[in-house]
Amino acid sequence: MRSSWTGLAFLALLGVGFVLASTAQVQTMSHTERWNDLSAKFRNYHQDQFNIFLHMITTPLGVLSVLSLVNKVTGTSFLAKILALAYCVSIMDKLPMHILALTTLVSTGIALGSTLSSGLGYLTHMVMFIVGYFGQDLAHFATGEKTFQSSYQQDSNFLELLAEHTYYLLPLVFESTMPPQTAWTGGEAKFEQIVHTLPCLVAFVVYFLSTSGALLFPWQFQKSRVLIVKLKDAQDLKDLAAIRSWAISKGPSTSTSTHWWYQAPKPDTPPEQCLEKAPKDAFYRIANCPTITNLYKNHFGSNWKVEVLDGMNEVYVSAPHTVKNTSDEVFYTRHIDGPYYYIPFSSCFRMIIGLDANEEITTKFPLVPTELAAQNGDVLAFDFHREVHYIEKNYGVVNKDFRIVLKVHHVIYPSWAWPFGKLMGILSTRYNKLFRSLFLYTINPKGLFNRFAAWNVVFWTKVVHQIEEKVGYCNIGYIAALAVVSFFTTYKVFLVGTSFIHYLRYINTYYHREGVAYGVFKRDVFLFKALSISQLVLLYASAVTNNFTDLSLALKTSPIDYAMIFGGYALSIYTTFQLGVDGTYFGIELGFVKASKHYVQKFPYGVIPHPMILSQCVAMLGFMRAEAFRSSWPYLVPAHVCLYMVHMLQEHFDIYKNKASKSVSLKSA
Repeated sequence: MRSSWTGLAFLALLGVGFVLASTAQVQTMSHTERWNDLSAKFRNYHQDQFNIFLHMITTPLGVLSVLSLVNKVTGTSFLAKILALAYCVSIMDKLPMHILALTTLVSTGIALGSTLSSGLGYLTHMVMFIVGYFGQDLAHFATGEKTFQSSYQQDSNFLELLAEHTYYLLPLVFESTMPPQTAWTGGEAKFEQIVHTLPCLVAFVVYFLSTSGALLFPWQFQKSRVLIVKLKDAQDLKDLAAIRSWAISKGPSTSTSTHWWYQAPKPDTPPEQCLEKAPKDAFYRIANCPTITNLYKNHFGSNWKVEVLDGMNEVYVSAPHTVKNTSDEVFYTRHIDGPYYYIPFSSCFRMIIGLDANEEITTKFPLVPTELAAQNGDVLAFDFHREVHYIEKNYGVVNKDFRIVLKVHHVIYPSWAWPFGKLMGILSTRYNKLFRSLFLYTINPKGLFNRFAAWNVVFWTKVVHQIEEKVGYCNIGYIAALAVVSFFTTYKVFLVGTSFIHYLRYINTYYHREGVAYGVFKRDVFLFKALSISQLVLLYASAVTNNFTDLSLALKTSPIDYAMIFGGYALSIYTTFQLGVDGTYFGIELGFVKASKHYVQKFPYGVIPHPMILSQCVAMLGFMRAEAFRSSWPYLVPAHVCLYMVHMLQEHFDIYKNKASKSVSLKSA
């Protein structure tokens, strides 16, 4: 816990420094002139894009090796974080805004990464340093460019210039990837600063927004929001039995479902449609019992508010068989219960509590995935407005009696977000009453209009579900927001905002892993990976054909480029075929696939290490070989490859949360 708070405090201090740097015009003329002079000289020795690409790997690696070694020697990450913080503060008045943003972001990442790599051996640290330091010289040798150091090596103040070169090395590398600012118009300069500030802002936003919130950014780890617990308290079980006995005594229908409200939805609601006092009191005790309250508190946090929505609560008795052509069919259709997925920071949870020995009806959640046939005392809670689910009959198994459940609803939200919580509660209750009226109106349709209304209930339920299951409303909102901003600014906002999401999601999910919503994870990474590669291919095609004005130019592109692109992606697809989709996307590590089924030794496994990642990196380097593409998008492929390399190292060293507390890695389970 202490290290967690230290990390957050470190990020907070960097965030304050970043805000101060972005709002205060403290860059003095001497600093401006010195930076412009230094960056211009550095750029003269870093013209080749491949040389720059290698520098973007070797320079951070060298810094990481030093900070990691400091952590290892001192036995704490505190000193390394202070060094990184001091560096970020010291450069605030010396760099242009967009360079400062990138330098702050990478310095933060290196400092945090050094806490993970400090467990490596001293020899590994030495190798990292050698690769990081001398790799820069090798990059110059390989590309035929002289080093910047060679330009001042014979000067009398060599040591002073070397210290300055070292101090500015990280921001100088970033500066060399961008067009000279003198070539920008005022508007372009502003847009470029916005674009290159985004990654830094993202780095802080991701740490300071609740990861348990209802609306998450697509790069964040997303936990399953299906909660399961068992009521075992004697009073709770007694109350469940009393409610069931009362419901049976009322003679529920054997052809359609039957409902009793906890609270009358309208003043003129007949009393026989509502619970009587005794079962109502029992219902109240169940809805507010410690087991249920603690279920939410343990999952979301002790400071979250949990409020019962009496206006939505009911006792539900399901019909003994599927009722086709009526709105009862909705429950056998994949669906989401409510429409208010877009209200942030709060959720309405529907809770199904079993009252009998049900074995016939199972509630399934395909995006988790998980399922439960709720029996006596079983509690199954899920997000009313966001979780795709349906019920399914277990054929060959027939309940001996009615299936009776309590439908209990709670609105939950952080204490500071009470306006959103109250709004969610009011809208959810109102919607549930209106939908229930429509449901009851169409449950046993007679006549053409009623049948059409019942068909509409089922049809639109399917449409809403398909959008969430295949794409996700949060993803639609995120992509749409980027598209709007890009329309009024520059396409680069959309490109940067969508190209690297899947890498960050890989890293986040692999690290946290416990309790992941696996179906949501696969849906999101498939979507953003497809979007990312599509843009990469389109930009490449545009570059090599001169914005599609001369398609014959594509035939003049080096066949080596095409061999790397098609060969790399073909090998990646073949690798996926060998391992299976679930095995490829962490199914073993996350516990959804048995590891014994996926010890694949066929090519490329056993021949190429990490073939999935390396084959795709080869393909992307094939894009980078085209001069027209490199000059148009110099940082795009290096960013792809760097993020993939970070994740590959994470996989190779099996770095994940709480690893030390487990005697056996999930990978070998």
